[in-house]
Amino acid sequence: MQNGKQSNGDTKLDVQDAQLSFKKKGIQTNLEKFLILFSVAVLVVCVVFIVLYINNSKDETINSAGGTGASTSDNICLTPECSIAASRLLGSLNTKVQPCDDFYEFACGTWMKKNVIPEDRSSYDMFGVVREDVEVIMKIVLEQPGSSRDPESVSHAKNLYKSCINQTYIDSRGIEPSFDLLKELGGWPVLGNNKGGNWNESDYNLTTLLLNLIRYNNKPLINLYVYTDSKNSSARVIFLDQPDFGMPGRKYYLNGLNDTMVRAYKALAQAVAEEFHADPSTAAQDMEEVIKLETDIANISMRDEDRRDSFALYNPIEMQKLKTNYTVPAGAKFNWDEFITRVMNIEGVDVFIPPNETIIVRAIPYFSKMFEVLEKYSHRTISNYLVWRIMKNRINNLGQKFQDLVTEYNKALYGTSTSRARWRTCASYVNTYYGLSLGRLFVKEAFDENAKQETLDMIHNLRAAFGELVDENTWMDDTTRGLAKEKAKYIQEKIGYQDFILNSTALDEYYENYTAEANTYFENVLSNLRRSSIDSLRYLRFEVDKNEWGTAPATVNAYYNSVLNRIMFPAGILQPPFFSSSQTKSMNYGGIGVVIGHEITHGFDDRGRQYDKDGNLKQWWTDEVIQTFKKQAQCLVDQYGNFSVPEADGMKMNGINTLGENIADNGGLKESYRAYRRWVETRGMEEEQLPGVKYTHDQIFFINFAQVWCGNMRRESAINRILTGVHSPGRFRVIGTLQNSEDFSRAFNCPKTSFMNAAKKCSVW
Repeated sequence: MQNGKQSNGDTKLDVQDAQLSFKKKGIQTNLEKFLILFSVAVLVVCVVFIVLYINNSKDETINSAGGTGASTSDNICLTPECSIAASRLLGSLNTKVQPCDDFYEFACGTWMKKNVIPEDRSSYDMFGVVREDVEVIMKIVLEQPGSSRDPESVSHAKNLYKSCINQTYIDSRGIEPSFDLLKELGGWPVLGNNKGGNWNESDYNLTTLLLNLIRYNNKPLINLYVYTDSKNSSARVIFLDQPDFGMPGRKYYLNGLNDTMVRAYKALAQAVAEEFHADPSTAAQDMEEVIKLETDIANISMRDEDRRDSFALYNPIEMQKLKTNYTVPAGAKFNWDEFITRVMNIEGVDVFIPPNETIIVRAIPYFSKMFEVLEKYSHRTISNYLVWRIMKNRINNLGQKFQDLVTEYNKALYGTSTSRARWRTCASYVNTYYGLSLGRLFVKEAFDENAKQETLDMIHNLRAAFGELVDENTWMDDTTRGLAKEKAKYIQEKIGYQDFILNSTALDEYYENYTAEANTYFENVLSNLRRSSIDSLRYLRFEVDKNEWGTAPATVNAYYNSVLNRIMFPAGILQPPFFSSSQTKSMNYGGIGVVIGHEITHGFDDRGRQYDKDGNLKQWWTDEVIQTFKKQAQCLVDQYGNFSVPEADGMKMNGINTLGENIADNGGLKESYRAYRRWVETRGMEEEQLPGVKYTHDQIFFINFAQVWCGNMRRESAINRILTGVHSPGRFRVIGTLQNSEDFSRAFNCPKTSFMNAAKKCSVW
């Protein structure tokens, strides 16, 4: 699936301080007591009169298109929490737009006007808002003075933050911290005889260079990694895949070297080399060749559209046969067996690899042409490219001048004009490498423990609703239908955080090999990269522990894992508007409920359906059912592929790459609405009305669903989403899903001719 506010975090602390102060001072006189009680009484009376006035004066159009259907009622919730929820709901609406004409503009129009995209952001949406609030909490807990009672790993997390936030010291060190790394890599040819250069062609060895890069989790030509075996989810196996790129995705390279974004990328590479004292003309010439090489690599890489069939990507081969299938030219200075065995023999990994070790190749077309491309270029250019790829990432850990260069590059790629606040960058970075230690602090500071049980109850309701949809679909046979329900029953749920993070001993054992000093940021980063690379490789021979989950609790996202058949909802996403124990169930089911349904449905989308209940890649559907599924799914491919994105000058969306997310969105909404109505039926009555809100709770369900996706995008962000993204832009996650929803059209009484009540409705689940 795929953001909590500084003011909220500060207010929380201020209120606590005020309460402490109040308790210390006490109420001194009877007059003060009387005045306080009188003021509270007047406030309550005012609130009641305001609510009554609003409800008596509102225009009820029950039977008209898009009407509310709500009637004036004495059953009104007057708690502060309901008032806050009502304010949040109403504050985003644009009531000048009819719900049946354009529900996204209706639900989000005012939000989009009020929330200007920050200069350091390419887009801004509700996920971004919640993430920012969570980052504030992370900042608060990371900046609190250390305690002797803190686990060692928490102290290291705070040290990492301190080293990152100290920009003055980072600036004073210049480029000096990077020289040992460049020396380890054999030098950067573009730098000539300057420090960090000293590259010698006679020492060139592609096997060794790629090995040294993978030590720092950098894989620019060959993406070798260890992960759960797709066909045996209790074991791990070595995978070989095509790499990612210096730019956001392969399609960025396909418009040629004169494309604006490609030239910006080349300008960044050249400017960085010059900051390392490369001769300007040499830097220009060398980096031109680097971009040509990377463009050629992009052109032989598989399209994202061709990588959705997991069976086509699962190609086992014995290691000793790689050299036969993917012939290495004599001058390439590379050996498959040596590369893999040396990688798995890195200190800390130490895994013996026999010649007949099974390797899973996920990109046959790429590896079939990789050495053919490399033969076109000199060893100097290949070395320049490989070192550039790691340095592009590492300049983010150097002084401000490099961050300014990155900011200039980001203007072209993402439309941003400033860098992010340093503390936000640092808090997010700590969360990446010490997510469980930071998560311990986060959940103690900000997590509502009641959220666990309430979310679990919702999951059970959503799972039952999915079962109903399986029973009702007409394109499955009975055998496959039974297996689908069984898989849904087997889905694991993980909510909030792992309990062991509250155990200091267990937490320190988890991070036993991680350390961070309070000053040396660049060295801390390299240490984290080395450790993460080792940890990603060393478990090859270990059986998969399906109960372990290392997701950082302060993550604002949710996940489905195919090979573990698991859904996961970290503590960070269990925040308003997604979830709150104090907001209405209609809002919770429209928020986190749809997210839960979305993740459940991922187990049955175009890729998730390829894995059985145990997480094994297996054809457990008949050929006939697969064909009917593809016909159902094609409707969504066509529907979303015809949406034009206004922020991207009308570019069409990619209905193939977004298919899995679109299936999950549509199924998740349908499941959550059913689950909500079941909850109401079990309760025996509708919820209390929100104060000043004229909409029914069925309508509030859909409004909150839409408001989860409120957002604004720059042109560059929209283009990036189309070229590389698997998620539809928020506008179409709302419009596309609701156009297919009979429940929505009934709730808002949308005419058959209206935009939101599409004549042709797509349905997979």
